[in-house]
Amino acid sequence: MKKIVSAIILIATVATLQAQTKPQQGHEVKVTIKGIKDSVCYLTIYRWEGQYYADTAVVKKGGTMVFKGNKPLEKGLYSIVGGKKNALYFDLPVTEQKFSIVTDTADIYKNMKITGPTVNEDFRKFVIFMSTHYKEAYDFEQETKKKKDPDSTKLIRENKTKHFDEIKKYQKDYLTANPNTYLSTIIRLQSDVEMPPIPKASNGRKDSSWEYNYYLQHYWDGIPLNDEGTVHTNKLFSNKLKTFYEKTLIQSPDTLIKYGDWLARQTQGDKEMFKYIVYYMTYTSESSKIMGHDAVFVHLINEYYRTGKAYWMDEKQTKKMLERGDILEPLLLGNKAPEMNMIDTTGAKTIKKLGMDTITSSERLTTVFTDNYAALQKLFVPLYSIKADYTVVIFWDVDCGHCQKDIPKLKEVYDKMKADGKSVEVYSVYTHFEVDKWKKFIREHKLNWVNVYNGVHLIDLKVKFDIYSTPVIYLLDKNKVIKAKRIGVEQVEDVINNLSRIKS
Repeated sequence: MKKIVSAIILIATVATLQAQTKPQQGHEVKVTIKGIKDSVCYLTIYRWEGQYYADTAVVKKGGTMVFKGNKPLEKGLYSIVGGKKNALYFDLPVTEQKFSIVTDTADIYKNMKITGPTVNEDFRKFVIFMSTHYKEAYDFEQETKKKKDPDSTKLIRENKTKHFDEIKKYQKDYLTANPNTYLSTIIRLQSDVEMPPIPKASNGRKDSSWEYNYYLQHYWDGIPLNDEGTVHTNKLFSNKLKTFYEKTLIQSPDTLIKYGDWLARQTQGDKEMFKYIVYYMTYTSESSKIMGHDAVFVHLINEYYRTGKAYWMDEKQTKKMLERGDILEPLLLGNKAPEMNMIDTTGAKTIKKLGMDTITSSERLTTVFTDNYAALQKLFVPLYSIKADYTVVIFWDVDCGHCQKDIPKLKEVYDKMKADGKSVEVYSVYTHFEVDKWKKFIREHKLNWVNVYNGVHLIDLKVKFDIYSTPVIYLLDKNKVIKAKRIGVEQVEDVINNLSRIKS
């Protein structure tokens, strides 16, 4: 036993000595900008859609500054920013930890001398080439407009095309000669898929499905999704990802889940890329206004947050995410709606007599409910007792301004559908407990559907049906399966008609 313990101590000691003797991996970037007036400058990194401070340096005589630290810089696109007015002097790619740059304020990029990785020199030439062509195209456009030539639009378009073709050739030549550099990634993030000749379909037209599939399959060609530098590119990656996820992919939950998981797998353990991709998809699906996208959110919760893969989340944040997923999962399209045992206007008298509408203690409520269970059970109007091909479940409040407008509109839609012979019912759930005010509204608007409220507090509507504001509409089929949700009153009839056509 003593020998084993001694061996462990020896191994630990050797490891400690190795750690002590191993040189620390830090960074040292020396920059000289002749003519600079700032006394302090910042080294900032582009991350996702923002720009963040990475280091600070005092500007010495001659415009020299040294950004130096014990920690290595993340791979990415950085900027030198002045301290006075946050003036951006120039961007530079950082792929190594030690290099130097000398330039002046007269012409930053043209007068720049770089000692270090070749990608910095390549980037300098790239910026000069691009800015020269953009300036020439802009100057030509302005001069042509002044001449008021009748062919000015054509001339400007042709000139822009010429410059665009030259830029495209420059980029293509660079990618061919340098396929794996960081600048190649930056170029590809700005480029679209180069399409080959599109074959014709059986009808003689271009095969649009082939074209779409090819575009989809080659969208990320040459872009390393397992490299943190890809995300640090001044919105280039975020724009590329958004275009892919929100505009290129078919916006069905199954498609978004399939390709979302594919994107996450492509990070291959790069924690920075994985974090931003998963975070982006989570935020996008949670905030989406497209019905059914909450299924994507729930999948992401179960796949990445519930399993602990979302390493950037603390325990409290993770708990909130899981709770949100737990609320939404039973309410996904295609699931049967949770049962509700509500009380109607006639049963409200008994509830008031028992004092259940004013009880604040859960223990007291349980006692009253248990003691009067037999009587209360007769008052229940279960959601599942409604017999109709379609049930419109609406949660609303008498004092809600939107509800005061939408409930009468729904009444008009309801009466019209009933007159048209539609098998439809409305299960109208009042979310508060001012019974007299509720009854008055029902009488005034002649709401001849099922009017109920949560008089016995059997369920928490906020948790069971995600009711955090009103009005909220769920549309159920005859088996009480959720077919649509959170739709507007004006959409109800159209949705029912569409579902009826699909069914027939």
